[in-house]
Amino acid sequence: MKPLPEPRFWMVLLLWFVSATALADTTVTTQTLRLTFSEQGNLQSAIACFPACSGDAVRLQQFADDGVITFETASGGQWSVSDHRAAKYQELAFVGPGGARLTWRIPVQGYRIELDQAGVDSVSVRSGQSFRPREAAGFGNWLEQSRYVLLQEAGVRQIGLDEDVDEDEDEGGVGGAAVVAEVDGWLGYRNRYWALMAFPPEPVGAQLASADARQDAEITVGSVPAGTWSFYLGPIEPRVLKSADSELPRLMYAGLWFWLRWICLGLFHLLAGIKLLIPSWGIAIMLMSLTVNILMLPLSRIADRFQQQVNETEARLAPELHRIKKNFKGEEQAAKILALYKTERVHPLYSLKSLMGVAVVIPVFIGAFDMLAENIHLLNTGFLWIADLSHPDDLFHLPFRLPFFGSEFNLLPFLMTGLSFIASMLHKPLALDAALRGKQVRNMLLLAVAFFVLFYTFPAGMVLYWTTNNLISVIKSLWARR
Repeated sequence: MKPLPEPRFWMVLLLWFVSATALADTTVTTQTLRLTFSEQGNLQSAIACFPACSGDAVRLQQFADDGVITFETASGGQWSVSDHRAAKYQELAFVGPGGARLTWRIPVQGYRIELDQAGVDSVSVRSGQSFRPREAAGFGNWLEQSRYVLLQEAGVRQIGLDEDVDEDEDEGGVGGAAVVAEVDGWLGYRNRYWALMAFPPEPVGAQLASADARQDAEITVGSVPAGTWSFYLGPIEPRVLKSADSELPRLMYAGLWFWLRWICLGLFHLLAGIKLLIPSWGIAIMLMSLTVNILMLPLSRIADRFQQQVNETEARLAPELHRIKKNFKGEEQAAKILALYKTERVHPLYSLKSLMGVAVVIPVFIGAFDMLAENIHLLNTGFLWIADLSHPDDLFHLPFRLPFFGSEFNLLPFLMTGLSFIASMLHKPLALDAALRGKQVRNMLLLAVAFFVLFYTFPAGMVLYWTTNNLISVIKSLWARR
């Protein structure tokens, strides 16, 4: 029988166990967040779930790989942690030497966490590789870029991670860093669907790391005031943002004018209302396109009437304009044309009436474009052969990669463009002769090709909306021909 180890051995083993336990990370799991804190109270990793961490169709986002929110203190040494649980929140208190203290309050449900702190010299907020945008071809790359966001009283400011900073904005920053002198509201970073935002207890100076080809966000506050910080780590979704703070919904469609933001929000709630009645998001998008067409019918009729007036004027003036352009040049030709307009009582800019139809369609198009681009409900949502409405439909992968278009074969843009071609060929205004009708058809075909190039690498949800709109145009043209 072997002798038992000496008592000193057990003492060393016990001290090692206590030390290892004290230095272990602390993990908190709620209905919507999975957070891991280091022994000094730094938020090492964070995963947000929408709409919840359990159930079907869960969307997940990890905010950083190592060190989401980290703090620097003047003193080192051993830290202690205490855990207090209540009905609606969990509180972690980290206490270090020299009066350093970090007390986190994490709600059982929700994405806003709070921090009471003292004795902290600086705080850094970072993203990581898991937060980087996915690779996208063509214009689809526009949608995938991460950026800094500052919700200030003067307005919403967005700065690209790879954006060059003007000298007049760089107040002391070095190494490609932009220094924002005063931040008086929420600040943080975001991508298409998720955001990490911080609200300091009072205005602070924040340094935003910015450089060519930079992919990861890093925000540093060097002089940290004592008090309560708020952090939002969650989805960019109107109702969720509003429940966290009344200012956070300003993140939605931040790059648009206020009236375009209203259109986006109106379309978001319209789509959400349709989805309550329809089990499929894809069908809901198609029905939204139909509903928008019905709601815009009075304006469309006015636009059609203006277009008809322009067509009739063009048909009346075409023979004489052709004769003038054939027989006269330069200033004499311009004088003859103006004289013709005066004789026929036609304003020289009469053709601008036809832009009424464009003026009606474009704001709604922009609104639907931005709303579907940022709609987190479409993330990881399939429809028919489309695996994910937030990405191109990707029917199959090509054995080669095309410049700009990538290596994915997307079927929806071909259907969209084919319907545009059919609608163009059915477009035969009676007021125009064959030559003028041909000119309008050629312009419509060129526009359809331009939309194909623009939309080919865009998410399937956006292309599905415009494909449905083109289908409605074909049906309207067939009905008009009857």
